[in-house]
Amino acid sequence: MKNFKLYIDESGIPNQNHYDKNYTLCGIVVMKYQAEELKIKADQIKFKYWNDTNIVFHSREIGEKINDFSILQNPTIEKSFLKDLIFFLSSGKFRCIIVSINKEKAQQSGWTSGQILDKANDTIIEIFLEFLAKNQDNGQIVIESSSVKDISFYKRYTQYLSHGFNNLGLRGNDVKKILTSLSFVNKNNCDIEAQLADIFAYPATRKFLHDEGVKLLIKGSYEEKISNIMLVKLIDGTKGIIRLP
Repeated sequence: MKNFKLYIDESGIPNQNHYDKNYTLCGIVVMKYQAEELKIKADQIKFKYWNDTNIVFHSREIGEKINDFSILQNPTIEKSFLKDLIFFLSSGKFRCIIVSINKEKAQQSGWTSGQILDKANDTIIEIFLEFLAKNQDNGQIVIESSSVKDISFYKRYTQYLSHGFNNLGLRGNDVKKILTSLSFVNKNNCDIEAQLADIFAYPATRKFLHDEGVKLLIKGSYEEKISNIMLVKLIDGTKGIIRLP
């Protein structure tokens, strides 16, 4: 039996009144030894460009070349860094789960802000549960903390522990054996898995918007390169990426 961890980060805000029209959860699935390997390789990149391993990979900052990533305004450094980052992401041993909600369509379907959050949480839990159950493995869930999401996710998590998952024929006790813990971390914890979830969450949204004809994903751009890697890394192929409603 293998033991996996699912690290979850979000892009966007579930609140219907927020200007952002999309809400996306990205999950990174790894085993312990894989996480250790990822951290070593990520630290090598950070030390190469900043002489410091405390740098935190943020997708938006990388894409916009701001804060620590203002060094990418130098075209030579940018080209070298992106080459190293792309190789690191392509060769790394991890899998992705992507759940994204089009808030405009959700509103048209009568979903409240709370339902957007619940449906996103339910879907990512169910994909992870199905993956673990199919392979007879177990796992833990780790979430990038934010107060509203934390409370909602905890409620959905305990719902599965109490009532099971009927679609897979799992009772509550079955789920307890499969999902053994839930924990919350903040960005200061600097987990590389959480950083990977951040890296993929925004480009995932951009990929959906491109496919829906809303916003062009420029060929050869940072966002396109990351979204292409994401598609290769999806857990169980197309089952690992869901657009709602």
